[in-house]
Amino acid sequence: MKDSLEYLSEATRQAILNEQQKRFCIETEDQELSSRLADSRFLQQVWEQADELERTVIKLFITKATRGFFSKRSWERETAKEHRHLSVGLTKLRRLGLILTVRKMWSEIGYVMPQEIREQLTLQLLPDSSAAYVSLSKTLPYYIPAGRGIHLDLFGLLLYIRDNQVPVTQKGSIHRRAIQKMVPLLSMTDEHVQGVTLAPLDKEQREGLALTVVLDLAFRLGLVVRRDKSMALDSFQIRRWLNKSAPERWEELYQLVAEQLLPHGDWWDAFAQMMRQVPLDQWCCVDSQLRMLETAGFALPQEADRLIVEQWLHVLLGLGWVQLGADEQERLFWRWNSLPHLTAEEGWFVDPTGALTIPPLVPLREVWEISEFCQLRFDGQLIRGELQAKLLQTYLASGGSEELVMEKLRVACAHPLPEGLVEVIGHWAKTATQIQLEPFFCVRTAHAGFVEEWRQIPDFQPFLQHVLSPTEFFIPLPQKRQLVELLRHYGYEPHVVLHAESAEAKETHEDAQSSDRGLLVIERPWDGYAIENTFPAQSEAMPQLSTLPKMWTQHFQSYHPQSLRDLLKRATELQLEVEVQLTNQEKLRGLPVEVKLEMGYWLVTISGPHGKRPYRLDEIGRVRIVVPDYLY
Repeated sequence: MKDSLEYLSEATRQAILNEQQKRFCIETEDQELSSRLADSRFLQQVWEQADELERTVIKLFITKATRGFFSKRSWERETAKEHRHLSVGLTKLRRLGLILTVRKMWSEIGYVMPQEIREQLTLQLLPDSSAAYVSLSKTLPYYIPAGRGIHLDLFGLLLYIRDNQVPVTQKGSIHRRAIQKMVPLLSMTDEHVQGVTLAPLDKEQREGLALTVVLDLAFRLGLVVRRDKSMALDSFQIRRWLNKSAPERWEELYQLVAEQLLPHGDWWDAFAQMMRQVPLDQWCCVDSQLRMLETAGFALPQEADRLIVEQWLHVLLGLGWVQLGADEQERLFWRWNSLPHLTAEEGWFVDPTGALTIPPLVPLREVWEISEFCQLRFDGQLIRGELQAKLLQTYLASGGSEELVMEKLRVACAHPLPEGLVEVIGHWAKTATQIQLEPFFCVRTAHAGFVEEWRQIPDFQPFLQHVLSPTEFFIPLPQKRQLVELLRHYGYEPHVVLHAESAEAKETHEDAQSSDRGLLVIERPWDGYAIENTFPAQSEAMPQLSTLPKMWTQHFQSYHPQSLRDLLKRATELQLEVEVQLTNQEKLRGLPVEVKLEMGYWLVTISGPHGKRPYRLDEIGRVRIVVPDYLY
């Protein structure tokens, strides 16, 4: 939503704020538009004070619009029976900023309700989610096991891509041999995602689809990029991702998964929003939640119970986010797994042989640090590690130090390191550095201030292990690309002497820029549209009103027979009520539905409180077109 509002000018945003101020008597005047539209209390106030037309339009955008989007044609088709009235409600909501106008280059118009607004207003339609809560005395069985967690699956893939070359074809696909090696690294299986039918996943091969989904997430998070016709890691994005707390990582991943893999439209978004309101570890009955959606006005297909399981709940199960269970009556129950939401606070355990036991709540950042010299494998929610001489010596040969190894092991260890292990690491280190030949890059700065400044920044510490002088230091070859990226991240533009290397760095930067595209291309209904900087006038809902003579709407008077016919015909076309006084002084109000010549007399049929009744025009003394209050 915030990105969408950036396309509106300051004048337009202020006009929307003024409209909100006038409608809801808001006292806070210094609040930004984006923060107000994201405020659940404000949106609840909007819902409570909305008139019938506005509520109807809101319900249409929630229950009928795919991802909250209507093209103008689909909107007119959906509101064909009451288009005139509902267009008034649409204009009011556009003036409040709840619905934004979008336009294609060739002037095709659409309307979109931003996701944050749609989610909050959906909660106003749904019954209390606690109606579906159940208490189970035992954990129920389910035929597909849950994944260990998408964060660990991603972690395992990142380790593999870091340590192995994974070629990518010109079409963006992965060689079959690499797929066969990476699939066993995942706990998510093809069975978890076999129900996913969204384009283009329905055109993908079912075999290896789980790997495609996980890699797509890695690309969209920016953790993996295409480089030199193979996959490579983006060290900055990995550091950013690992530094996040577990709840922050979950929220970021959930938004991506819901955006890419959740079926959208009709009742799907509402079910997902209902799930978000359920507390952790609270069992829910799926059938009860589906019935709640029907009560709220969503139209569900007959096989909704099967669809929600195969196309959504199984995906969440494979991600390690939910647990599923079925009772003897084949009723399905689900609950959120609390583990992905808990703050990391545990430490690992190391025995004298160098074997590590890493509990689930150890910060992934620390695990990533030791993975450079420690062989890791997954054992359910646990991670097992093993210090090996070969890996450690390779790490030391590439620029690491014995002191750094000890520091990385101690930082998250739940107890002091065993003395025997310290001696073994010292012995391996001496063996690795007795005779050492290795290539380095020389980094030369214009003055000593750069190196002194970088010494104070933790991100630069791994690169300053071989300082030669106040203006020079060496880095191992594998660190060159990472240092170039780090310098660019901090606003520097390093000059790489070798032309080939410079081109390579440029290619890397371009690849990083395009990494957010992912492996899958999923179309959205508003693709091709851009936010239009507009604040609609109240008259926009019925522009024909401006063409009516003011005396027809503001004065209650008599007219020439021809003018009277024109007035009544126009009121019929616009479906506007008229106020009439007959020559016998009787007054009535109703909607003219037909004006015709019959047996030499002009007649108008008016639909009023007592039904439809024809009147001769020469029986009408005075008349006025009534403009409804909701147009003001």
